[in-house]
Amino acid sequence: MEPLISFIITYHNEPEAYLQDCVESIQALRLLPGEAEIIVVDDGSEVLPTFVGREGSRYVRQEQAGLSVARNTGIKHAQGQYLQFVDADDCLVPPVYESVLNELKKESYDLVLFKMSKQPGEEECTPAGKEVFKGSGGYYLRHRNLRAAACGYAFKREILGELRFRPGLFHEDELFTPQLFLKADSLVELDAKAYFYRQHSGTITHTDNMARIQKRLNDISLVLSELRSLGESTLERRIRQLTVDYIQKTWTLTHSLKELRTRKARLRKEGFLPLPLRFYSLRYFLFSLFF
Repeated sequence: MEPLISFIITYHNEPEAYLQDCVESIQALRLLPGEAEIIVVDDGSEVLPTFVGREGSRYVRQEQAGLSVARNTGIKHAQGQYLQFVDADDCLVPPVYESVLNELKKESYDLVLFKMSKQPGEEECTPAGKEVFKGSGGYYLRHRNLRAAACGYAFKREILGELRFRPGLFHEDELFTPQLFLKADSLVELDAKAYFYRQHSGTITHTDNMARIQKRLNDISLVLSELRSLGESTLERRIRQLTVDYIQKTWTLTHSLKELRTRKARLRKEGFLPLPLRFYSLRYFLFSLFF
């Protein structure tokens, strides 16, 4: 029997206690035997986890190749009708994630979008999960602000087609997620904090290494160019907001006026600036007044 959903957990040297919490949060869901598939993709960890491969989880090990390749490996092995990515140092919030599963079973949407919690206990909300949007992914991109994190939604495996994560790229979700939304004919967004995102100094986005900071900024620039090259008018809102993110991160990560001027000049030369005056959000509106 085809599983309802495959949970793809990407793991690389995280504390095993985190990984165990992650797996157990999935196992706590009210799913029938065979409805869930748990795949742990080990991206070349130095120490093998001791408990995976038992209790209904499948363990796949690869040579270290990065998060994008690990997720692509999980996609290759997945058999579920739906896919859900989970980072090994995070976990689901079982009572709330039930609302996501209910939507998958009830309406068979192409994609179910939900919120993330960053503080323990912050996810307090009704487990039913209020629906705040229904429509196509393209309409969503035109009219709502996108949270690109690939762990923030479950989606039908069949809509992927040839789409995969770009290897070696920081902010790979920013390239992957808008393209996936374009493929979603039916989407629902829930007001439900169904995923606990654990913030700590070891995560990829928390680093003060200058070489990594430069790569992060260069990769955002690459994502902007790649999204624009698709020629999709539905992506304009996302591209404009990502341009604001790029400008803000340039300053907050480098605190260098020279770096900011250099990257702003490049954005202007490539046609990403000036920003059109829009009220996508208060932050975007304020940036558009000055850039």
